[in-house]
Amino acid sequence: MRFPFLLLTSLLAVTGTLEAQFVRGTVRHETTGVPLGGTFVVLLDADSLEVARTITDPLGQFALAPPRAGRYRLRTERIGFRSLVSSDMALDDRPRSPVDLRIAPIVIRLAALMVSGESRECRIVGDQALDVLSVWEEARKVLQAVAWSDLQEQLVYEVERFERSYTPSLALVRETRTTTPSRHVLPFRSRSPRELDEGGYVIIEEDSVVYEAPDAEVFFSNPFLQHHCFALDEAIQDGRRVLGLRFEPVRGRTRPDVKGVFWVDAETAALQRVAFTYVNVGAWQRERGAGGEAEFVQLPDGRWIVNRWWIRMPLVVQNQTLKGPVWDLVQAIAGYEEEGGVVRRVYAGDGRLLYARDRTTVRGTVFDSTSGHGLTNAFVRLAGTDHVTITQADGSYWLPGVSEGRYSVTVDHPRAALLGVMPEAEVSLGSGGEERVDLALPSAPTLARRHCSDPSRRGRLGLLVGRVRDDASGMEVADATVQVVWLIGDAAEPRERRTQTPTDSTGAYRLCVPRGAPLSVELWADDQLLAATPALVGASGLLVADLTIRDPNRRPN
Repeated sequence: MRFPFLLLTSLLAVTGTLEAQFVRGTVRHETTGVPLGGTFVVLLDADSLEVARTITDPLGQFALAPPRAGRYRLRTERIGFRSLVSSDMALDDRPRSPVDLRIAPIVIRLAALMVSGESRECRIVGDQALDVLSVWEEARKVLQAVAWSDLQEQLVYEVERFERSYTPSLALVRETRTTTPSRHVLPFRSRSPRELDEGGYVIIEEDSVVYEAPDAEVFFSNPFLQHHCFALDEAIQDGRRVLGLRFEPVRGRTRPDVKGVFWVDAETAALQRVAFTYVNVGAWQRERGAGGEAEFVQLPDGRWIVNRWWIRMPLVVQNQTLKGPVWDLVQAIAGYEEEGGVVRRVYAGDGRLLYARDRTTVRGTVFDSTSGHGLTNAFVRLAGTDHVTITQADGSYWLPGVSEGRYSVTVDHPRAALLGVMPEAEVSLGSGGEERVDLALPSAPTLARRHCSDPSRRGRLGLLVGRVRDDASGMEVADATVQVVWLIGDAAEPRERRTQTPTDSTGAYRLCVPRGAPLSVELWADDQLLAATPALVGASGLLVADLTIRDPNRRPN
């Protein structure tokens, strides 16, 4: 028995010599403008064929080299966002300005899809077709991302491959395991889409049966799309809502084929796994229990990999039975053979651990409620451990390889220190899987209430914060006196009020001041006024006002 398995490859090779300048740019969120790291950017030629592909860095930046001078377009591919195709551009040996690509998030709606007609021609009613196409597109993005990541040979995988034998009741009889480092994860490639469409997915020979598994090229080929029906349903798996994009052969198709389901996370639109079984094999015993599955996981930099896969095939024997005076040959299952693999570890080229299957990955977003954006370049730590990372441009972070236990997740950032807060969350981790922990800086009204809680003036005080820096050295200035002056009373007899505080070791100050009143924020040292700026704390209750000492000879001691 031979069993080629799932290989998620695509035609991504780039040939030819570079005769044109790199095309560079940034991918951003359409509404917030936040740079989107981990986004795939594809270079399309004049025939809309893919000639190059890359992934944006944490700042959303990318660079692509065309194989030759000519006219090209860019297409973005990011899970949970609509793909954007840029306008046509000429690329030659002349430098060009960076490209700014703005992409919008998508919303996948789950509708009860209906297949109409007795012939099962797969006509989907109304807008339901858009839902199917949306899920299909998200699945395609992941499969092509997996293929691209594997072709780069930039990662080192610790892969445990296994072979198993089962009884007809699926009791394990034998198992062999081997663990080896590899630059590739993907197993063998299936035949071409046209060969599978014409010859089928199971080939029965005299002494063997070949089970072919569909790869990315097959799933998204015209023959597969033309000869399979699709429908959506939903389920709860591991406590999360998932969408199932089911596929099966059209009615009347008799060649050996596959049916199965793509499972997509309903919240993130990310493909989690694909499972399939064989149908129309010609004998019920040959397709009973035959099938395969593959799981997918995303790495911190946005790349995708297959982290687990298997394929199972029945062992069919011919038994002689006596039916009256005639001996007959009846097929029966003698057992099952299974082959697959598990990715235990993934390491970057510099040796950093990016993924560990037997340990938990903590991921999430640090959100700045005072600005309405993710907090960039914040240090996220598991207190008491060496697990630390820095948030990306959208505030997201990823901590892989964490052992089982209970931890405190903390955030360290200059803005958090300025506001006098330290976001923190407790989390209990099991063995393996992923745990999401989102953290946030409090909103402006919450900060104002927290720092300025005078009951007699509830709602009338705001929080004024800032830092004092020395313009000559660029350093923060500690122990400088920040004074705020404002007027009260009527215009005929105004009275002056003031409050002051010294800056702390980071040059920061925090003062409670009246909202809606014109303020003079002043910096004093040795009875000398070194800097002053007007300010007004609005309805939000928070204002940031930094002060700079511009004369290096007049600094506080």
